[in-house]
Amino acid sequence: MSKYLFILLACSPFICLAQKEDNNWIMGLGTYGLPDTTKINHIQFTNDTFQVTLVNKTVPVFGALGIVSDTSGNLVCYTNDIHIYNKNHEIIENGSNFQSQSQFPYGYPFDQSVIILPLPDTQGVYIMIDGSQKDIVTDLITEKLRYSVIDMNENNGLGKVTEKKITVENSTDTLNIGMLNAIRHGNGNDWWVISTKYESKLHRKYLVTKDGISFYDNQVIGDTVYNGVGYAAYSPSGEWFARYMVYGKTSNPKTAFYLYRFNRCTGQLSAPLRKKFTPPEYYGGVAFSPNSRYLYVANYTKIFQYDLKASDILASEQLVAEYDGFLDGNGVPTRFFGLLLAPDNKIYGIIPGFNCRYLHVIDQPDQPGDACNVIQHAIYLPTDNFGTLPNVPFYRLYAAGIPCDSMVGVVLPPPASEKTGIRVWPVPAADVLYFSVDGALPETFDLQIFDAFGRLALYVPGVQLAPTCTVRLDTLAPGIYFYVLRKAGGKVAKSGRVVKTE
Repeated sequence: MSKYLFILLACSPFICLAQKEDNNWIMGLGTYGLPDTTKINHIQFTNDTFQVTLVNKTVPVFGALGIVSDTSGNLVCYTNDIHIYNKNHEIIENGSNFQSQSQFPYGYPFDQSVIILPLPDTQGVYIMIDGSQKDIVTDLITEKLRYSVIDMNENNGLGKVTEKKITVENSTDTLNIGMLNAIRHGNGNDWWVISTKYESKLHRKYLVTKDGISFYDNQVIGDTVYNGVGYAAYSPSGEWFARYMVYGKTSNPKTAFYLYRFNRCTGQLSAPLRKKFTPPEYYGGVAFSPNSRYLYVANYTKIFQYDLKASDILASEQLVAEYDGFLDGNGVPTRFFGLLLAPDNKIYGIIPGFNCRYLHVIDQPDQPGDACNVIQHAIYLPTDNFGTLPNVPFYRLYAAGIPCDSMVGVVLPPPASEKTGIRVWPVPAADVLYFSVDGALPETFDLQIFDAFGRLALYVPGVQLAPTCTVRLDTLAPGIYFYVLRKAGGKVAKSGRVVKTE
């Protein structure tokens, strides 16, 4: 778990709260080779515990799975990119037929081809991003990105799609399929989404704001990203972006992973690396450790760990797991496929292809080498899973409202839209920072303090400013910090920068 720096508040006690929008996962299977009745696994992370229950619902899941919970960790909705389902596992109003059900009766088979994100600065409104395919018979090419708006305030909380399959600007092109993931912008509200032009070095970037999704810019960088099946992930720190891909012909597959540095404030990729695996071993995935130091790459029969603090990252490769030959009850080999960092700070891995009930676990991913403790086929699910791993961003990079200083390439967020009379002093500060307001102010605020790299140093709900709130800084190291005061509902009342002196 990320280690937050705690500050004693003289004005009120505090509890550190985390975003919980990824607390629910759905895994399941299509009806491929099985009776028409399908069942799904509903995994819940509650207080860092893994709990899984069997849901007797006919929801065909095969590859694509976008899902979102609310900030309290309650399931909101999910999609197999054919239909959108609410918390009761029912298709929501206007939430059907995003892809052809007749062509994909078992669910849409392409991992990370759809994602659902909370729409910034809204309550209960979400945006779903997916793609339409140009020619699935001869080649897997995305011809355009689309978005749909899901308003869960409709139908007494059961939801309605209010905008459907709208083409995203500047996305009508030949794009590589899948690997749609997202990360919060440095302003703490918006989201970055990156796709790549078909078999090229061109990365197309989009921003999701309260107004929807829009094109941001193109960047040509690194080696050619070939079209294929794979997974993409951002590090919890927001400083790294990685992909794993298997591409080429089935008779002559090739596998590689791509790694870039990423600036969540400017959206710029840098320092590209690529590692080709010889011989290629088909399916795999990528995930970062909670402390963002280690990258894990699953390569079908092996899992490798890379130290991102090493002077030569590729040379730091360590083999931390090799397929042990275990077969499930149906004789399915439990090799390695997609990886995903979970809210309990463990990394879970699925089995490639076929229906299988097992999950792998990297139990201590912040530890180097074998100490990371890869436990193969560690979890036995209530029902089968067919190559499905939820596509969710990392929500606990920071709470909403992180300001980015010019030292990391961006400017502070705009000031509050109304004058509150809130004062913060002294700036710079040594051991104490004061927040005050003129007159009576019964309203409470949520206080967040971040370091210069956007990492959360403090989250405090229920701060009262009248007459004065005293915050002790003596446990913080000297340096640049940022504060954000938010009203109930998330509106920024005041934000700014403070320098902590010796």
